[in-house]
Amino acid sequence: MKTKMMVLMLISFFVCPIGSHAAYIIHLKTGGRFVTPQYWEDKGGMITFFVMGGTMGIEKNTVKSIEKSRFDDDQPRPSEEATLKSAPSASEAASKPEAPPKKVDLKAYQDRMAQLKIELNKTLARIKKADERKDARAKDEAMEENRRISDEMWKMTDELEKNNVKLPSDWWGGIGQETP
Repeated sequence: MKTKMMVLMLISFFVCPIGSHAAYIIHLKTGGRFVTPQYWEDKGGMITFFVMGGTMGIEKNTVKSIEKSRFDDDQPRPSEEATLKSAPSASEAASKPEAPPKKVDLKAYQDRMAQLKIELNKTLARIKKADERKDARAKDEAMEENRRISDEMWKMTDELEKNNVKLPSDWWGGIGQETP
């Protein structure tokens, strides 16, 4: 049951368009991330947030931190008390020297991202097939590969953002589509 929930969370994470006008990044202890325009904590210890087509809830103890994203700095936080761990304050951020942005070949990043999307969609299909066959070992291997690809995608995204590169509108598009 726990594995099915993880797969559903992982798939919903990649199927949802994440990035255009989001205001918060929910970092999970497992290394995953959700980007959402709004979140809140309910009385049952769940963090609930908007995803495409509705809302999703995760247990508070699975959340590492919630930070205001760089996508939409003008939006106020819905509730300061709901913040589990906020991003560094402006004075803390100012005290850390940042490397100057470097010239970035966006086309090379887009090409690599396109390759990673294909690989990721193949791993999602492998996870689905392994789950149907009840092959736990194959499913674990596919999920591990899925995490590796996802990490690379996020590292590329973070690097572009660090260099003040505006992400193309289709940056996250095409994830979660069936690949033979």
